[in-house]
Amino acid sequence: MTDIVTLNNISKHFGPVIGVDNVSLSVRSGEFVTLLGPSGCGKSTLLRMIGGFEEPTQGSVVINGDDVTHLPPNKRPVNIVFQDYALFPHMSVGKNVGYGLRVGGVRRTEVADRARAALELVGLGDRFDAKPHQLSGGQRQRVALARAIVRRPKVLLLDEPLSALDANLREAMQVELKRLQRKVGLTFIMVTHDQTEALALSDRVVVMCDGRVVQDGTPDTLYDRPSSTYVAGFIGTTNLFQGQVHGDTLHALGQKLVVPEGLAPEGRTLTFGFRPEKAEILTAAVAGNGTLPATVTDILYHGNSARIVVEVSGSPLSIDRTISDARHASGLPDIGDQVQIAIQPDRIMVLADEAAA
Repeated sequence: MTDIVTLNNISKHFGPVIGVDNVSLSVRSGEFVTLLGPSGCGKSTLLRMIGGFEEPTQGSVVINGDDVTHLPPNKRPVNIVFQDYALFPHMSVGKNVGYGLRVGGVRRTEVADRARAALELVGLGDRFDAKPHQLSGGQRQRVALARAIVRRPKVLLLDEPLSALDANLREAMQVELKRLQRKVGLTFIMVTHDQTEALALSDRVVVMCDGRVVQDGTPDTLYDRPSSTYVAGFIGTTNLFQGQVHGDTLHALGQKLVVPEGLAPEGRTLTFGFRPEKAEILTAAVAGNGTLPATVTDILYHGNSARIVVEVSGSPLSIDRTISDARHASGLPDIGDQVQIAIQPDRIMVLADEAAA
């Protein structure tokens, strides 16, 4: 696939405040890329510079091979979907979808045909004559998507498109959004602070912090091999602890754990981590080489799974475990039980302490 969007050393300053700091990024044609990070990290500013709503302080924006750095939004082959839908309440759904075409001088009959086709794509072909107030929140968001794709942009930008929806509707719309992206074959660039949403929808996730890209990779890479404590903590839950490697042994949490050779530099105190589902809870009687003695301090139920909180050498750790429908038959420990935590050596991650690392 060829690159459809290229950002070259993009920065944006708001007076003394640096919103985006020297970001270079390429997005391939047909990719679904998500800019992920907390509020104020620069992700929305970066999206707005791609769309032409902000002009970079330095650097260039290239879309489909053309330098569009100084072009206004209506001169760029992109369209944007905002989180608040921005539908005209007095217009029908069909007229909302076709509005941009009418303003662009497209013939009225073609506007209606293309609007209907776009609404069919999002499953709302039968609501052409309805008014926005007659639709649910999810339906209004799908109208906003139809309005964005009807102009056939090269790139569709999505600024927190699902944040206004409740949890159940949001999950359903995630499925719809991915289905639509695959069906129309457009390049999607989405902004979100929701790591679950980013992992579920994206081909690539770009994690940002303080205006910079701190890691760029596939969802499984970011989850299994985060580059820093910042990424590990922002994407999912990670148990973090300090330790030193000597040969094939990790000295940490008051114990010695067997680890793969070459896991980390010899003798340096570093931050290590593991995901809650990457460890097992054993009975205290099964203590062995590489296990951690622990005390169960809490159990949090999540339907078909439970998060068991334990204390190891004064440090709290979380372990996830699948449970059966019958809680008493699930084999979960009780609060106060003495147990052993077993971590597979290849599941231990070495993490940089700084987001910039």
